[in-house]
Amino acid sequence: MALVELTAVEKVYRLGETRVHALRGVDLAVDTGEFVAVWGPSGSGKTSLLNLIGVIDEPTAGTVRVGGTDVAGLSENEKADLRNRRIGFIFQNFNLVPVLSALENVMLPLQIRGEPAKRVQERALHRLDQVGLAGFVRHRPDKMSGGQRQRVAIARALVTDPQIVIADEPTANLDSETSHRIIELMRRLNDEQGTTFIFSTHDPRLLDQVKRLIRLEDGRVVGEENRTE
Repeated sequence: MALVELTAVEKVYRLGETRVHALRGVDLAVDTGEFVAVWGPSGSGKTSLLNLIGVIDEPTAGTVRVGGTDVAGLSENEKADLRNRRIGFIFQNFNLVPVLSALENVMLPLQIRGEPAKRVQERALHRLDQVGLAGFVRHRPDKMSGGQRQRVAIARALVTDPQIVIADEPTANLDSETSHRIIELMRRLNDEQGTTFIFSTHDPRLLDQVKRLIRLEDGRVVGEENRTE
C-alpha cells in the first residue's frame, strides 16, 4: 500500500465568477522512503498538490489517502493530529510565529504534543544546530534574513521526526553552501531513517539529488522520471 495515494483528484478555486482548475484528474502514489520532486512551470498546480498531500486543503473531487486513511473522513481535530504526528511541512512563505524566537517556533509542534519540556528543548536545539542556526536560537523572525527564516522552518518541520516531509521550494531562499548542507541533511534522513520527502522545486541543486521526478503542467501529471543511484 502506498504511503500517499491520490485518485482522480480535482482542485477548483473560485475567484469571484471565475473558476480556476488547479488540479485536473491527478493520480499519484508515493511509497514510504521515496525522495520525490514535483516540478513544472508556475501555475502548474504544484503548491495545490502539496497542500492536499499535507492535509492542509481538501480536493474538490477525488480521493486523498495518507497511510491508507481517506482524509475526507477525518474531523478537523483528527486532521490536525495527523499533521502533527506524521507530517512535517516546509512552507514557501515560512509561516513562522512572529512573536516567538527561532527556538520557540521549532519547539511548538512538540509542545502541542505535550512532550516533556526538557526533551522538547533538546530536540529543537539539535535541529537548529543541524541547519546551522545554533547562534540564532533567541532571534525572532523579524531579526533574521529570509534564508535564516527558511532554515527555522526546515528545523520545525523535522523536529517531530515526521514520516513524511512536504516542502514547497525549501531551498529557494538559501545560498549555495547552506542549500548543499540542507539537501545533505534531508538525504541523510531519507537514507538512514526512511523519511519520505515530497518537494516542489525549480532548484537544479535539489532536482539533481531526487530519486523521482514528477512533472506537472496545467494541473495534470504529464511525465515521470525514476532515477537509479
